[in-house]
Parts: sequence; structure tokens; C-alpha cells
Amino acid sequence: MTAASTPGGDTAVTAVTAASGGPAPGTPSAARTAATGAPAGAPTGAPTGAVPDGRWGGSALYGVWITLLGAVGLIFSAVIMVEKIHMMQDSGFVPSCTVNSVIACGDVMASDQASAFGFPNPIIGLVGFPVVITVGMALLAGARFRPWFWWGFTAGLTLAVVFVHWLAYQAVYEIVALCPWCMIVWAVTLPLFVTTLVHVARERRRAAGEEPVRRNALPALVVLVWYLGFAALIIQQFGSDLFASS
Repeated sequence: MTAASTPGGDTAVTAVTAASGGPAPGTPSAARTAATGAPAGAPTGAPTGAVPDGRWGGSALYGVWITLLGAVGLIFSAVIMVEKIHMMQDSGFVPSCTVNSVIACGDVMASDQASAFGFPNPIIGLVGFPVVITVGMALLAGARFRPWFWWGFTAGLTLAVVFVHWLAYQAVYEIVALCPWCMIVWAVTLPLFVTTLVHVARERRRAAGEEPVRRNALPALVVLVWYLGFAALIIQQFGSDLFASS
């Protein structure tokens, strides 16, 4: 501790030396420390990991990722819808993705399961994927959403994944035919669900002031195992017929 005298002869308050590193009492730095609880030189504002206004955002990478997946899903939903309309207008129309007796989009599109809710299934994609694209573009523009929005977004993707699994089962074991365009839609829905689930879990931890766990390889591994599981079931069911000529 050292003491210094002012020109008026008054003894100044003692200053804390480098041993403590703190500001002298009565100085602006000390007042700031007392008011904010933060040491001198620390940035003001929300603590590290806190989420302003209770809203959750997203990284640019996540925004780009879901935008691209949403665009792919939308494109192929539109393709399926167009070919479905052609089939309704012309009973002899053969969809572009029909290759042989197994890879036969016509069989799938003509099935009852292709209109599970009384209207063509692609309409669900034509409505749902633009929502995904909009969310991705909004995140790229810096938008942040309330937690209830993210829980609703995740719930929607959860229902989509459940529906995809039902459709996959119906195609492989009931219709006994595959539609490649439909399978592309399935393929983008799975990573959309997994990455969004991970994103929401991280934002939830960040909102609680905790450091989010970053295991980027784990979501990719889950999706890969999912794909391999689908492929194994398809190969087991159809075997060499998958590659037979028409």
C-alpha cells in the first residue's frame, strides 16, 4: 500500500498496488466496480453466454445449412407434385424417377399412402419447406426468436421425421416400391431435425449462462447411422432387384 499527497496538502486515499490489481477507492474505476460488480477493464453488458432479451439466434453456418436443406426439400416436393398432377391427368404417364419394378415412382404416387391426409403428400413439403427457408434466411439477417418459436419449430420437424419413417415403412414393406425423389425429401428432413435439435439444446444452455457443449461430429454421426440403417433395410428387402433393368 502506498500513500500520496495532493497539492492542497490533503492525504489522498490509499491506492491498491499491483499486488492486488484493484482500483483505488473513490476512483471512477472503483465506482464502476461497485456499481456493476465487474472488475476494471471488463466489458459492460450481459454476462458471457447470456442471451439478450430472452431471444435465441443462430450461427451463419446453421442459417445457411437449413436454408440449403429447405431449398432441396422444396424443389423435390415441387417435382413430385408436378408429376403427381401429370399422373392424375394421364393414366399412361410414367414419372421420371421410374427405373424398374422396385424403383417405381408411379407405384408409390398412385398408392393410398401418397395422400395420407386426403391430399397429395407433397403439399406438406410445399408448405413446410418454405418455413424452413424463411427461418434460415431470417437468421442470416440477424433475427432472433423467442424460445417458444424454437420449440414449435422443433416440434414441427419432429412430426416431419415421424411421418418420414411411416412413409419409409409403407414404401419398403407395404407398397414394395421406392420413389427416389421422395427419398431425397426424407434425406433432407433427417439432418434438419438433428441439427435443429442440437441447436436448440445449445441455445438453451447459453440462455442459462452455461457454456454450450460443442460436439459437431456427433450430429453428423447420428445422421450417417440413420442413413446406413435405411440403406440396410432397403437392401435386405429388395436385394439385387434394386439394380435390375426395367
